[in-house]
Amino acid sequence: MCGIAGWFGKDAKKQVISALEKLAHRGRDASGVAVIEGGAIGHNLHATIGHVVQPFIEGDAWMVGNCEIYNWEELSKKYKVQARNDAELVFKLLLKKGVKIIEEFHGPYAIAFHKEKTYLMRDPIGVFPLFYSHLAFASERKAFDGLRELHPRHMLVDGELIYGEGFTRKEATQKDIDKALRKSVKLRIHNDLTLFLSGIDSSLLAYYLKDEGANFNCVSVGLKGSSDMKRAQKVASLLKLKLKKVEVTKQNALSAVGIVSKLIESSDPVKVEVGMVTYFSAQNAGKVSLSGLGADEIFGGYSRMHRSPEKETIWALMNVYERSAYRDNVLGLAGGTEMRLPYLDKEVVSLSLGLEPELKVGKKILRNIAQNYLGDIALLPKKAAQYGSGFSKIIPTFKTTYLSQFIPKNRKLVALVSGGKDSWYAMHTMQNLNYEISCAIVMMPGEGSWMFHVPGVEKVPELLSQHGIAAIAQKTEGKKEEELDDLQIALRLAIEKYGVEGIVSGAISSEYQRDRIEKIGNWLGLSCHSPLWGTEPESYLRRLVKEGFVFKIASVAAHGLKESWVGKTIGKKEVEELIKLSKKFRFNAAGEGGEYETMIVKAPCVNI
Repeated sequence: MCGIAGWFGKDAKKQVISALEKLAHRGRDASGVAVIEGGAIGHNLHATIGHVVQPFIEGDAWMVGNCEIYNWEELSKKYKVQARNDAELVFKLLLKKGVKIIEEFHGPYAIAFHKEKTYLMRDPIGVFPLFYSHLAFASERKAFDGLRELHPRHMLVDGELIYGEGFTRKEATQKDIDKALRKSVKLRIHNDLTLFLSGIDSSLLAYYLKDEGANFNCVSVGLKGSSDMKRAQKVASLLKLKLKKVEVTKQNALSAVGIVSKLIESSDPVKVEVGMVTYFSAQNAGKVSLSGLGADEIFGGYSRMHRSPEKETIWALMNVYERSAYRDNVLGLAGGTEMRLPYLDKEVVSLSLGLEPELKVGKKILRNIAQNYLGDIALLPKKAAQYGSGFSKIIPTFKTTYLSQFIPKNRKLVALVSGGKDSWYAMHTMQNLNYEISCAIVMMPGEGSWMFHVPGVEKVPELLSQHGIAAIAQKTEGKKEEELDDLQIALRLAIEKYGVEGIVSGAISSEYQRDRIEKIGNWLGLSCHSPLWGTEPESYLRRLVKEGFVFKIASVAAHGLKESWVGKTIGKKEVEELIKLSKKFRFNAAGEGGEYETMIVKAPCVNI
């Protein structure tokens, strides 16, 4: 694995060398670097990957890349191209066949390639990171100032973004998944291999490795007595695996919090807590490590996914590059190990999307497969990594306040804000997680809208101004589907003017709303954040008013809600009345189904 960095301009050699030193300091074998000077590649700075030097140069063409192409020898025979490793083959195939050849690559990659035009591209899942600006590109955000992440389904061609499509889907059975996972694991076997062992996902990987005759070690980390280490021990005993249990003291765990936060450039508590598992595992791993990352996303491992497993898994997959992949890549690199992710294999992902939805509830299909090989161990409950390891107990409260000393602000987001309670609370939630709300979009519909809130929306830009947030007010006629074009116009402005990299929405259970926001975000290269998604309505309403939000009912449209509710200010007493009525007349207590519309009266830092 090699890091990649480059700089477009004549006065940037110091920055490039600095980036190379940063990448090499992480403990890797080498980092490939390309220097672009006036459009031509510099010849005085190289890095050796094994016995192959990067950048690759042939005439005016050049390439530098971080590649892990598992079918490179097969492609070499198919196209009769001789190469010493996968990166060299990629360069030669790009010269011979053009950039469309990337569709045949099986494995992750992040590539900068030049032949008449300069191309930046990465694998569609986003396993390997790639950042860029108008002047530079790099494999870590910290390499240069002002870098923007290249979206996995996009390609940058001479500075212009080319929008890509989504994922391919193949109809699949349990047998197909079993076969594809085994092949994926087999492709990633290395002679110095460590498996991060904890739950059902990694236990199944352990079985495949053992059955294929691989020589590997296992590592499990956590606080003393953590459930993950207990479970790992059971699997190791069953399969007779070599397991290293790393008991981390609370003091050592706390001392690692700042290190992890800075490495992954995030003060999001969940990212840091889960990242600590990877961080400590990587310190005790071989040259290559296997992880179960991706299984929850593609096989419905999160509890919220039971309502719509097909859509939920697609949404999770579209955002895994931002939520998890970058974190684990960087932390693995810091520990001197190369992360390989069998569940995010191209073929496995395609087959997972073609499964019957009921097989993706609670990772049912994985449990079925694992039960055939591991018996009842496959049925043992598994906590999320931060809880199973015990690391959720380490960061002092308030967690985001504590973490902000290391990374004051996370990536820039644009919030979709209306006059209603949900969008305001979603924005507030992301701010409390140290994300920077650089601007907000206020959609201004006509009489009605399928997507957007109407009552009181004209007051929102002024309220945002009180909150210190710039507002983009976008008019729309509110016609079904056509109004999404107007949202795209506003989002493009937010990207160009404020440099945002993600969207925040207040969706709670509306698949119509979230599905469209996710698709637009994916198309524009924005990660999507729906912090209220799947929230239980009653507890949400109580939490809302407890945290100082006050709102009015602007309109009602549910049996059981009389006109006398219109204009009523909602506090603790009124919330309990709403909940009581929602149970009696069976409507959504939070009004997510359009049972009632709201208008914010008071929120942190803002009052009407």
